[in-house]
Amino acid sequence: MNNGLWEQLSSHFGIQLQQEKEAVCTLTGAELTDREAMRHFLTLYSQLIEGEDLSVGAAYFGSWFGDLAAALLYSLAIHRAAPQLPISNLTVHLIQEKNFVRIAFQLAEDEVLAADNWTDWQAWREEIFRRFYSETVQPLFAFLSEASGIKAAILWGQLPTALQNYREKLHGMFSAQGMDKELSQLAESDNYMCHVLAPEVFGLRRNPFQVKVRFLDHPLAAGQKLAIKNTCCLQYKRTNRSYCYTCPRVTVQERANWKF
Repeated sequence: MNNGLWEQLSSHFGIQLQQEKEAVCTLTGAELTDREAMRHFLTLYSQLIEGEDLSVGAAYFGSWFGDLAAALLYSLAIHRAAPQLPISNLTVHLIQEKNFVRIAFQLAEDEVLAADNWTDWQAWREEIFRRFYSETVQPLFAFLSEASGIKAAILWGQLPTALQNYREKLHGMFSAQGMDKELSQLAESDNYMCHVLAPEVFGLRRNPFQVKVRFLDHPLAAGQKLAIKNTCCLQYKRTNRSYCYTCPRVTVQERANWKF
């Protein structure tokens, strides 16, 4: 099972066990909670994407971190298993591609926890989510916030948008392949994470995934819809950039006058 899981985490979410490309900058697990190391990483990232300050790099970091959140949800739903995601097991690479810059995640160890037939599935799954969000996401977002000056709420707000992107991608893939069982499993775990998990699992006042996804008509493809982002990603703070068309800050009138 583990080989199949790692292949899928690599192909669907870009989660690697070995570094595949040369990195502009790398943070190991220990450095992810080092304020100066994080500031250096965010400085390079913000410069490469022409952000006006470190908050831009931090917001984009939060968005890319959605890869891990979606990968964990997928692993639990489809494999009833969970890759180990403590901060100490994470390595983060800043990768310069031809036309964009991305953040890539690598795991130092390939340990996977699997629920067996005697496991209380609901309790086990909740504990896996709790460990990830309380022991990995909370402290990491706190350090990102401290290093960049961005509010932690903006970082948490990037995750539902990332999840929606993966939700659409996986739904399309499973539907095209007639994988109805997998669709059902994913939908059930998705609903559980978004609407059943208590806020204290995340250490917040509310479950950050318990949001209503709003849609608008695709301006360039009749009959298609686009999901409005949950929170602004701060693209407007990049040189010669503006708000995204799907930014929640953009009004209906502004979209009506949008020039493509």
